[in-house]
Amino acid sequence: MTTLDQDTATRGPVGALEHQEYAGRDATTLRERFAEKSVDHPLPDLPPPDPQDNLESFQAQLVEIGDNLTAEKQAHNQTKIELDETKLELEETRTRWKEIVKEFNRFQTENQSFVPLDDQVLVQKVSQLRFNIRNFALQYFDTGELLSVKDSLACWNFIFRFHPLNLGPFGDPGEFESWMRTPSRRILAIRAFLWAFLTTDILGEFRWAGRDVTNALYHIHRAFGSPRDKRYPGPDDIQAQRKYHIWKANTTALLVESMGLDQQNGRKSRELFAVEKAKEIVKYIHPYSISKDKHLINGITDIILEALELDLQISQQAARIDWIYDIDQARRFDPKYMDLEGETGEYVCLFVAPALVKRGKSNGEDFDVTNCLLKMQVSCLQMEVAGEAGTHRGPGAGSSFASRMAKGIRYVTGSQTGVGQARGP
Repeated sequence: MTTLDQDTATRGPVGALEHQEYAGRDATTLRERFAEKSVDHPLPDLPPPDPQDNLESFQAQLVEIGDNLTAEKQAHNQTKIELDETKLELEETRTRWKEIVKEFNRFQTENQSFVPLDDQVLVQKVSQLRFNIRNFALQYFDTGELLSVKDSLACWNFIFRFHPLNLGPFGDPGEFESWMRTPSRRILAIRAFLWAFLTTDILGEFRWAGRDVTNALYHIHRAFGSPRDKRYPGPDDIQAQRKYHIWKANTTALLVESMGLDQQNGRKSRELFAVEKAKEIVKYIHPYSISKDKHLINGITDIILEALELDLQISQQAARIDWIYDIDQARRFDPKYMDLEGETGEYVCLFVAPALVKRGKSNGEDFDVTNCLLKMQVSCLQMEVAGEAGTHRGPGAGSSFASRMAKGIRYVTGSQTGVGQARGP
């Protein structure tokens, strides 16, 4: 307790009141004095900031930002370099992978039972078949002018079951009979008919395997033998085709071994089939010949047997073989893909023999490469041949054969048109 407090306490309530009044007077006096002093002597203002200091601060910030940007650029460049290196490594890995796959495929095909059929050998065999068909037609159908043909309507209907005689100048049986009265034209028509029959019912139809196996292979071929996009097959379609034809070659080799198709019994079975087919054909073409039926049957049997053996050899290749009948809408003769037989002219009126087209090699390699090994054989007329707008000429008809070859060939084959494809024996 201070002396003042002690004094207040000693003096009692009256003294305390006096003390409070004294303290109030002192506080008022201090405030008055301070106010007077503030008026006489105001507080000084702070000096304004120096512009030089602001500039230096801003420049320091710019330097810091520049350093950060430079660091970011360096990091970006480093990342880009690493990305480029990664891309290069990926490309090298992809190249090595392709080489490994190619080597694996080569190793796989070397250990499979493909029977190599060189392009030159294939061309020789097909050319020989063409030659034999031509000789058969010359030998048995160059018999002078025919006055009339018995059952001409039945003959016309049977012959026109097959592709591609519907492109000829035969609007009805009468026109066809008129054409057949001329020996040179008759020979061409018989050749065209036999090739149409072979490409529709023999070549590519697995007839060499016997009825039951033939039907099974036929339905598998219908499911997998053609690309999904017949107009423009892509890489996936081409790869799928390659796998199918490798499978087909291996399966054919297995059938040949397990069924003894290359033995006497196998050949005898094919001979019986050929004779049966020859008899059926002769019923409808013998009116155009003066030869005995047995000679015609023997000649056609030999042709069918030759075609069966050829198809068996082709089926053991991992390449795709197509027999092409094709022409543009104008039906103009194209010497690049056609050989002229018989009458000359600008407009094609009759396909005498199909073109031979091969995709890939016999061992399954280069399946993206398509080659025309033999041209079509055609007969022409000087005037344009009027044809029905709805004439069926297979999938993709209407584009020229040249354009199809340039795009890798679209599949228009005699055996795939669906014309005359009864699956009997």
